[in-house]
Amino acid sequence: MYHPRCGYAELWVEGVRIVFVTTFPTADTGGGMGRVAHELAAASAQAHEVILVCSGEKASVSPPRPRYPTVVRLPTRSERDLRLPDLRQRHWLRALLSDFRPDVVHAQDFSPLALCFQDWARLNGKPFVMTLHCLPSQAQAFGSLEKPTFTRWMGNSPFFRTFISLFLRRCDGVIALNRAMEEDLRRFGYLGPVYRVPNGRDLRAYQTLLPADIGQPERGLLFVGSFARRKNQRYLLEMMGHLDVPARLTLIGETLEPGYLDDLRRAIREQGLDNVDVIGAVPYAEVPRYLQAAHVFVSASRLEVQSLAVIEALASGTPVVGLSNETVDELVDDRVGKRLPADASPAEFARHVAAICRMSPEEYAAICSASRDRVRSFDWNAVVDRNRQVYKELIERRAAVDVRGGRSQLWTPWLVAASSLRYGWHDLTHPSVRGERRRTPARLGGVGRRAR
Repeated sequence: MYHPRCGYAELWVEGVRIVFVTTFPTADTGGGMGRVAHELAAASAQAHEVILVCSGEKASVSPPRPRYPTVVRLPTRSERDLRLPDLRQRHWLRALLSDFRPDVVHAQDFSPLALCFQDWARLNGKPFVMTLHCLPSQAQAFGSLEKPTFTRWMGNSPFFRTFISLFLRRCDGVIALNRAMEEDLRRFGYLGPVYRVPNGRDLRAYQTLLPADIGQPERGLLFVGSFARRKNQRYLLEMMGHLDVPARLTLIGETLEPGYLDDLRRAIREQGLDNVDVIGAVPYAEVPRYLQAAHVFVSASRLEVQSLAVIEALASGTPVVGLSNETVDELVDDRVGKRLPADASPAEFARHVAAICRMSPEEYAAICSASRDRVRSFDWNAVVDRNRQVYKELIERRAAVDVRGGRSQLWTPWLVAASSLRYGWHDLTHPSVRGERRRTPARLGGVGRRAR
């Protein structure tokens, strides 16, 4: 357990001290956003001192290990899409941060946890940077369309836009995954520093895969992505009706919109598509096996800022045919597959899929090799190095303007009130004793409170 006397700082390599913040408790929750957050912390720990703060069932701190992030979990209860942390004993977290002395705080979402840490960073004069995983102008479109009516109304209301705008304005910098996101940020009205750093992947897990045998009698088509209307799997079913080569489509992903998945299954039955397999969610470690069996990765998604599935498909040497969106426009062209207009018909899509399926072994090997080359810069080592430059600039800028701590907190008082209503009033810190030293709870390795 964590305790200042453990001396764990001596175990870590020299570098920047970073606190990463994500609402998702594991890499297997939250889709690509949760996976990137946990993998980024792990990759960064190879060169920096890292604490990863995330939600959990109870308060805990992982034992320190060299070149691994120290994982701090705050007890959190989920209210549908909202994870509200228990802030009744937040003093031990403040003590931990005080001992760690981070150089920068790096958030991965707009969650209540991120709001708390934005306040903490401003109060203590530390740079706070946010990696955006959605377009700010369309943030509400990245969740489920089958949310309760009130939740959908909030997401589409002017209040949500105002909240995002205020959160971004209080950041010292924002990391955009690509040009499309950077341009959307500027259109949204954000005027602060923007740094372009892509998502990272462990490319070694994919670059060792052998391409599928193009000489097989039945070609394999694959799409990996949650079952949601934004992913547009229904379009792929229509495409299969126009395909004139023997092929089987496999659909993999978690169920974000159960009603939409039911519609897809009904359409498969009605159209008699016995060459479509709906697998559903699979362990992430099994995705490379499906990619290795696929001849073409197909995507009709309407909105994808920077799809991990497309990056992984290209890294595995699988050509991609997709409708125009932010990811396809960035990564896909005739050298690695085919990029089609967003309004292309399913019949046109099918023609280009068939063209790849009919390639000679030599032609197919060339397009597979070009696909791997396309995403070499997305390796985690390259991403961590680019983030290092971002941190360096933010730290130097903060030092140059001599911004000190003590700025007022915006979000924390409201979150403390919400936490008290959700969890109870026990152990809330009153403003009159805010400056009083608090001890680390005994269950976290401290000595607990003084006996009364």
